[in-house]
Amino acid sequence: MRNNRDLPAHIQLRYGVRRRRVVPVLVGVLIAGLVSGSLAYATYRQQNPSVSAQLLTFEVVSPTQVNVTWELARGPELTTYCVVRAQDNYRADVGYATVTVAGGNKYEQITYPLTTNGQAVLAEVLGCSNSQKMRVPPANFPPGVKIPDQVSPGVAPTS
Repeated sequence: MRNNRDLPAHIQLRYGVRRRRVVPVLVGVLIAGLVSGSLAYATYRQQNPSVSAQLLTFEVVSPTQVNVTWELARGPELTTYCVVRAQDNYRADVGYATVTVAGGNKYEQITYPLTTNGQAVLAEVLGCSNSQKMRVPPANFPPGVKIPDQVSPGVAPTS
């Protein structure tokens, strides 16, 4: 005999041979997985709070400057990095900067004077993050065009 289930029924009853219950084990594994997954997600969200930014307005001040105003919601103690850009009629970049916003309030309105190398018709906030590595489109200046330097706390991309 290889298995206790091969024993006659009266022997199984006499010595208490029980069949394993698969369903309770699977339910226990499922509950443990949900609890550990929830704890992992909560830890991740606590260490990487979300950042939200939305363009409020932009004003073309001159052919070499656009004032970009956006709202920023984030963890108050975190330094945040926002990428803003301005484009011309041909959708080519004329201004591009990564703006560093020091920790402060949970909600802020930021106005940044974006330096451009031509007349802008559009300005946008591409994204904000708690780290300098963001998934935003790179600068799209025509070949041979010098990227304009930006005023602090903004930084123009290199090359």
